[in-house]
Amino acid sequence: MYLTRKWLENLIDLTGVKNEQITVALNSLGFEVDSFKDYSSLNDSLKIAHVGNVAPIEGTHLNFCFVDKGEELVSPIVCGASNVVEGQYVILAEAGKKIANGLKLENREIKGKMSEGMMCALTEIGLNPKALSDKEKDWIYPIVTKEDTYAMIGNETALEEIGFLDAVWEVDLTLNRSDALGAMQLAKELANYFDKDLNDIVKNYTFKNNSLTSPVSIKIDKEVDKVVRSATMQMVQVKEVLSVAEKEYKIYSNQDVWLKFNDSKTTHNFWLDLANAIAIETGQPVLFLDPTKLKSQLEIKDNKNSDHKVNLQLTSDGKVISTLGVEVNEEFLPTVESKEILVVYLSLDPIFMRKQQKEFNTSTIDLQRYMKPVGSKLYKVAQNRVMYWLDQYNIYDSNSEIEIAKESNEKQAEVKVKLDYIHKLMGVELTSKEIIKLFKTLDFEIVESGDELLFKVDEFRTDIAHSADIVEEITRVYGYDNVKSIPPKILSDNKSKKLDLRLQKQNENYLLGLGFSNIKTYSLLSSELVNNWNLFEINNPINLMSPLSKLRETFRLSLSRSIIEIASFNYSKGNKNVKLYEFADIYNMDNLRQRHLSVLISGDVMNQKGYDISIKSSYAYLKGICDSILQTYNINLNEVSFDVNEKAPNEIHPFINAKITFEGKTLGFIYKLNPKYEQSQKLDSTFVLELNISEVQNTKNSVIRAQEISKFQKTTRDVSFILNSSDKYSQVIKTIVEDVKYLTKVELIDIYQDDKLKETNSKSVSVSFEFNSIENQLTDQEVQTEWEKVLNNLSKLKIEVR
Repeated sequence: MYLTRKWLENLIDLTGVKNEQITVALNSLGFEVDSFKDYSSLNDSLKIAHVGNVAPIEGTHLNFCFVDKGEELVSPIVCGASNVVEGQYVILAEAGKKIANGLKLENREIKGKMSEGMMCALTEIGLNPKALSDKEKDWIYPIVTKEDTYAMIGNETALEEIGFLDAVWEVDLTLNRSDALGAMQLAKELANYFDKDLNDIVKNYTFKNNSLTSPVSIKIDKEVDKVVRSATMQMVQVKEVLSVAEKEYKIYSNQDVWLKFNDSKTTHNFWLDLANAIAIETGQPVLFLDPTKLKSQLEIKDNKNSDHKVNLQLTSDGKVISTLGVEVNEEFLPTVESKEILVVYLSLDPIFMRKQQKEFNTSTIDLQRYMKPVGSKLYKVAQNRVMYWLDQYNIYDSNSEIEIAKESNEKQAEVKVKLDYIHKLMGVELTSKEIIKLFKTLDFEIVESGDELLFKVDEFRTDIAHSADIVEEITRVYGYDNVKSIPPKILSDNKSKKLDLRLQKQNENYLLGLGFSNIKTYSLLSSELVNNWNLFEINNPINLMSPLSKLRETFRLSLSRSIIEIASFNYSKGNKNVKLYEFADIYNMDNLRQRHLSVLISGDVMNQKGYDISIKSSYAYLKGICDSILQTYNINLNEVSFDVNEKAPNEIHPFINAKITFEGKTLGFIYKLNPKYEQSQKLDSTFVLELNISEVQNTKNSVIRAQEISKFQKTTRDVSFILNSSDKYSQVIKTIVEDVKYLTKVELIDIYQDDKLKETNSKSVSVSFEFNSIENQLTDQEVQTEWEKVLNNLSKLKIEVR
């Protein structure tokens, strides 16, 4: 957002207020000044001149011109601009004058012609070329004024007349102060800061009402009904002006230069430029239309097509009047022949318009305001500025009442705040009168009731809804620097024992001890990736209103994709063997907050070349880590199920993956990446574990009973049996130990597969069973009896014992 001193001076008496003070004021009020430039001292005084005869110089792009600069004799000047024509009023730099580009003019001969000075382009007097259209970059600047320009010929006031002797502030706006996209809001803030009256000339303007009504209505397609926050129209009667000269609408130079200072390139169309000026002043985009060119009702709808998934347009009789925020069809704009003007004011959903901006990859004055949370009733301000400016251009005769096609449901915020609450949060004791005085020109209505204040908030402010917002606003206007810093009183308190945090720290130490690295990843991903990696099937994700990029627009619903991204980045930097983990929170729009743990291994988990030890990443290694973590929460691993996740995305191996459940609750997922996906991410064999720690904490067994250690000798029995690919080890163990007494431990001791077993896709599994009793020494017969139960259970499962 840009702000200029000359424009401010039309509203506020800035006598005695220096530019530096305005910079301090803006920063103090929370509007950070990104840059400042004073154009008033860049050039010497330059004349207004009139171009007479223009003759091309043969064989060149140059023209030989005779220019009237208010003296008896005209001056010859050679000019290379493509737009120089007879009758133009121009900025003339005579010999001896110095201009912003560092050039000191002198009379010189060009192509055999004497040139006494130079007709200037805006870039030559110091304007940034980025503010010019492509056409203008090759132009001298033609002066257009409201007053009789001919009478000004020879005056050294060219820069003053075009509004160039100005100072410009570029202000960075936070999203909550999007209302300041209307410069009028910033003017109110500065008037309040300097304790000046706001001289809004529009408020004292007398407007004439007529009985005109719009010949067309606005129809809003059902699909986009919620997108349109408000839609209003107004008819303007054009003044009949008798003139000998040809009628033509041109933007005055002082307004044109002001638009350029606001980084708004000219559209070379009077109505589009005027609409941009009003949008910058008020924050409300405006459409000017010729009602006689509208053959049927106006319709707002989303005309999606193969090129644009979002394409919100205003149409009539099947023809596009405007792709809203992007462009306007000039066919429907008023002309010098128009007798009436239809003015359309729309307020649109900022989230939807952000999508429109992404689809068209453009930025316009209107679009910048459509996609920010500005007030939906700004047409109340804009209509006055529309009539004012039409009157300045001698176009306005009268106007109709506002016709509301869709009324805004936005209500003026009213907040009650107690003085004690204000004092407590601010740390400054202000009286009611002092607080009311702080809001002199800010359009806040404040009603005092005992020790309570009722704030009726400026209806164009969308960022204030609660008492804390009011205190923040009071502090901002009072001045943050005026609030004295006081050391806080810190009272010691008994620390409550937080078991969950202790267990998390214990697991962190465990992972660090295994050589894992702790990482922190970005919480935002693209919507597509969030939906694809939504392993826990969490609904209603949080989407940013105005993301910086499509790549970072939605809060993630799992950590898996983020940790894979980090592993891939490390691999690209030559770190191919990685062991990573991260604890982070997951959120959604339903106030869900879950603590998750992601663990990743890729490449070698151990590589000791000196001892010829190399352990590759494997599912078994990561599952062992998973078991150890679950055991810290006292969860019985025999009750934990590892089942193939049938809904796994294509990036996950279809067979080497498992959904981890306990008593019907999903605790997490463990999986290998699909080899094709590993290749696309340039990773070696990679395995990932993600646990919902919040769910694990909820299912943990908090009751820990100390068990007596047996004084008697334990007895072990080992068995090897063959499992095929359809057998589930955990389920087999659970079945064969059913009703077996004295069993204290079951341990997997070996997995073996030879060529013969490979042919049948089977493996030989060796398991050790430990028997003992705390009451007496078990006899061989007692152990054998229980052992027979194990073997019988294996037999019932038709599992071959080796």
